[in-house]
Amino acid sequence: MFHDPAVTRHALPPSLIPTASAPPSLIPAASAPPSLIPAASDPSSLIPAASAPPPAAPPPRSVPSLLGGVLAVCEAAQRDAFPSAAAAVNIAPTGRAGADYQNNSALALYGTMKAAGALPEGVKSPRDVAERLAERMRAHDREAIFAKVEVAGAGFINIFLSERWLAERVKAIVTHGVLPPPSRQLEVVVDFSSPNVAKEMHVGHLRSTIIGDTICRLLEFCGHHVRRVNHVGDWGTQFGMLIAHLKNVFPNYSSEPPPIANLQQFYKDAKLLFDKDEAFKKTAHEEVVKLQAGDGNSRYAWEQICNVSRREFEKIYSRLEVDLQEVGESFYNEYIPGVVAHLEEIGLAKPTDEDAEGRCAKVIFPPGSKHENPLIVTKSDGGYGYDSTDMAAIWYRIFELRADWLVYVTDAGQGPHFDLIFEAARAAGWVTQQRLDHCPFGMVCDEHGKKYKTRSGEVVRLVDLLDEAVHRMRDGMEARRVEAEASGAYGGRAPNMAAEEMDHASRVLGYGAVKYADLKGNRNSNYNFSYERMLDPKGNTAVYLLYAGARISSILRNAPVTPAQLVAMGAAVELGCEEETALAREILRFQEVVEDATATLLPNTLCEYAYGLCGQFTKFYQVCRVIDSPQQNSRILMLSALEGVLRKTYRLLGLGYLERI
Repeated sequence: MFHDPAVTRHALPPSLIPTASAPPSLIPAASAPPSLIPAASDPSSLIPAASAPPPAAPPPRSVPSLLGGVLAVCEAAQRDAFPSAAAAVNIAPTGRAGADYQNNSALALYGTMKAAGALPEGVKSPRDVAERLAERMRAHDREAIFAKVEVAGAGFINIFLSERWLAERVKAIVTHGVLPPPSRQLEVVVDFSSPNVAKEMHVGHLRSTIIGDTICRLLEFCGHHVRRVNHVGDWGTQFGMLIAHLKNVFPNYSSEPPPIANLQQFYKDAKLLFDKDEAFKKTAHEEVVKLQAGDGNSRYAWEQICNVSRREFEKIYSRLEVDLQEVGESFYNEYIPGVVAHLEEIGLAKPTDEDAEGRCAKVIFPPGSKHENPLIVTKSDGGYGYDSTDMAAIWYRIFELRADWLVYVTDAGQGPHFDLIFEAARAAGWVTQQRLDHCPFGMVCDEHGKKYKTRSGEVVRLVDLLDEAVHRMRDGMEARRVEAEASGAYGGRAPNMAAEEMDHASRVLGYGAVKYADLKGNRNSNYNFSYERMLDPKGNTAVYLLYAGARISSILRNAPVTPAQLVAMGAAVELGCEEETALAREILRFQEVVEDATATLLPNTLCEYAYGLCGQFTKFYQVCRVIDSPQQNSRILMLSALEGVLRKTYRLLGLGYLERI
């Protein structure tokens, strides 16, 4: 079980935790740094050094999105044109009249100034406002972002981006790499995956794992410090029966690791005994008591069961290339009493009416909540449950981890539970500026829209699903290889792929197909699982995307000059036709899409972008020859930028990249 050694552990309510008197950066140093103090005995320190060339500017760490660049100019223009008017600038992408963006601020700005009786002299309509804004936009466009700015209709401002500026931005990708949009670094905790110990991961865990991983990748790329928390179910009354069963079946568990080959069957056998054998049930209850009391033997047995599960989980995570820090439910046990006591002290957790035995539970009805059921932070028997654990977890993440942003990725059915957790944390005064998000997702369904199960009605094991995807992909590639060999297609290249290379490609394609099928739809909706659709090399699939990437890499691999050589030569990107300009625009939308996907926590935004970008490349490829064309150098640079953006986009989605298929 993961424990962060860098975190000081407390069981105190936050009101009792002392805060630092001042951040270290605000405490003045006792003396100036030695490097700033000239040595008194060294007269040479007073002689100006010979002039030296200025140091090279450090490479940029981020780059504004196209929308961000346009917005900055429009905001400056609005402040200049109407300094006393407080109204938001409204910029939207548009394809109307060939424009790239549209400034729709004039109508609202006119209404605001008119209502306040503050219309400037000469302004009689929204179009007058738009004309003044357009004039100031041209004046503030110091980087020559705009090719032209035109007022249309009742007061809309159409913005056309400069091809020269677009070309320079594309070249910058080749020079500096694919950079994130600017953002302020935050401490983020993302809670996702969270399988239960002693149960195998099934198709239901796929969505939380894949969606959560992509959210983490996006946040990490944007410069945030992200804790990837796996809140595994490693505590509860069910462990009594599991420990009792372990001691029966593997009495030497303390000296030999228990050879549990099938966790799912082990759990089923224990549950069967628990339901039918009263003596076993009594023993199981006794084991729960001993475990919670800290009995050494019971705790060791519990650790053995957790270790077996952990090894199985790691096999899945390794295949999916998902990194997680395990911080299970048991981690918060020592925090729960202090957190519950604090909630009682502030009057948020209140006792229920006594039951027949004179006992009462402690519950929270968050003020103003739309939910009728409360959070139960203490059961009538004095025990704790999921509500207690989750309240302790959110307290810990806010006060111990100092999180600025908490993200929980679970199925939509847990929405009401997290509403209550968030409402209670706010009512307790724990939440100040922190952002709290529950990212719900729908079910994985079969092609008929029913819950995805095996023919026997069992939940599909995740390992079986992944194996089947790779197997089908490998068979499909082999069939295409045989067909190509028989027909002489592809110049004989496809049949030359070694078996080892084909195995690797089938894994990248198979796992990628499963991930992408999960991510490409809005996570709030159910999605219908179909191997045939997800492994189709045509349409909006990972297979199509990866084939497009391989085609781009093939062109660059066969080019007579490399992008790095072209950069050293000072070659430029030139946009000479509609397909080149359209591809450049789509490449440069990357930062804008990342900003949107990060703000909404909707990975399908990134999928839509990847599919659209590959489609734009296909249009370019159909009409624009690259190698040995008059525009060869420019187009090689363009494809190098495209490949870089695609690689990064695929990486954010958790997909591999194949240079050859």
